[in-house]
Amino acid sequence: MSQAPKLLAKEPVVLPAEDRNRMARLYEEVRTRLEEMAMITARTLKLHAGAGSEIQFSPFASGLEAGFEAVEIVRTPEGCGCYDYAQGACFESDGAGTEARPILERRTV
Repeated sequence: MSQAPKLLAKEPVVLPAEDRNRMARLYEEVRTRLEEMAMITARTLKLHAGAGSEIQFSPFASGLEAGFEAVEIVRTPEGCGCYDYAQGACFESDGAGTEARPILERRTV
């Protein structure tokens, strides 16, 4: 078992080999796609994603605004880069978490 902190209340269930292999492939695919999304978002917003940057997929709270379906993709020392996939637009957020609502004027294409 890994030496990561045990955050689970129950023992983990080890997958059968076939499922583990599939999950490993899916994990790598998702990670690669997320890194690509972060690069595009950072480049579009002119954020310098490098050391000290964090790639994540953190959806904003649902129901904030009709037609607003956004996720925080990258955090850098300069700011947080997000993508609203309903609008097809990248924008910066103050990084206050999933309850944050971006300033509409800061949305760019």
